[in-house]
Amino acid sequence: MVTGCLLASYVFALEALKMLVKAQEVLVAAKVVNGQEDVQTYAGLTGAALGPAGDVLCKALNVVTCFGISVGYMIFVSETMISMLPAATAASYTTAKMIIASLPLWVALSWQRSFKGVNLISLLGTVSVAIGMLWVTSVAATAPAFGANMQVIPMANPAAFSGFFGTVAFLFFIRFTLFGVQEGMPDKSRFVPAVSKAFGLAMVVSAAFGLVGAWGFGPGVKSVVITMLDGYAGLAVKTLLVVNLLFTFPLMARSCLNICENTVAGGKDVSLPVSLATRAAFVTSAAALASIVPNFGTVLGYVGGFCCCAMTLAMPPVILRAALLKAGTPAVGFEKTKIYTVCVVGLVCMVLAVAL
Repeated sequence: MVTGCLLASYVFALEALKMLVKAQEVLVAAKVVNGQEDVQTYAGLTGAALGPAGDVLCKALNVVTCFGISVGYMIFVSETMISMLPAATAASYTTAKMIIASLPLWVALSWQRSFKGVNLISLLGTVSVAIGMLWVTSVAATAPAFGANMQVIPMANPAAFSGFFGTVAFLFFIRFTLFGVQEGMPDKSRFVPAVSKAFGLAMVVSAAFGLVGAWGFGPGVKSVVITMLDGYAGLAVKTLLVVNLLFTFPLMARSCLNICENTVAGGKDVSLPVSLATRAAFVTSAAALASIVPNFGTVLGYVGGFCCCAMTLAMPPVILRAALLKAGTPAVGFEKTKIYTVCVVGLVCMVLAVAL
């Protein structure tokens, strides 16, 4: 069932991305905006299509999503760091205690403004994730209970939908962050095909990784699977992933922190004290929530199932419909049906991810 949902997510999210790209083209061609640069970001496109209310909604979802991701980062890193400690020392730490102990580091990272070396950080992240997945796969594939778990795990468990779909959405529904990639491409017509291939490959790899991991670790798998790795190789993988997340945290939270700063400053120039205080308050609030709900899977479920699903599935059809109306060419026929179908699917997934 998870594999089927992953495939459906790939199809519907790709259609939603095509709708965003078409909305850009429609607004530019109809001269509703001055040029491509006005709709080059998700927030700019939303504001151009839906007006001030759409801009506020987009910013609110962005902040909530990044806040949830920050909570997830802190839980993941804290649980991983505890698993890296000697047994006697690890026993004295809870996830909440480790989050509090590492809070000054997270605050300092949020104050980071220079992003030189982003390509190197990205490469480090890709390598660390690849090594981590390969090692987890090898451990799972050689697990003694591999064959038995294949019989135990059911083909479908609808009651667990919110538990797995939110995680899928959290990691897979990131199309709204890709306009920077589009902007940097010399030939923007290659954007959708490139995204289609990249996410198609990610879907296949993720499905295979998930199946092997499920059969290897069974129902008792932890929400942060790498904490189950032992030995020096496991320690190396954990270290790489922790370093990667720490380095990428400022990049991930950048847009959200800028929105918070501008809101606090009332649209005026943001002074350094206001900036530092706002960023510290954001990170401290995320740490407080992470300490209260110290479960990585739970955070991923709610943030991914509601916020990421809203921005990737539910909103793009609404944005395209509004763009077509502003251009004087309302959707008809199959296109109209497709717009409503994708939007309804997104809304249903949002409700199920929270209600189940």
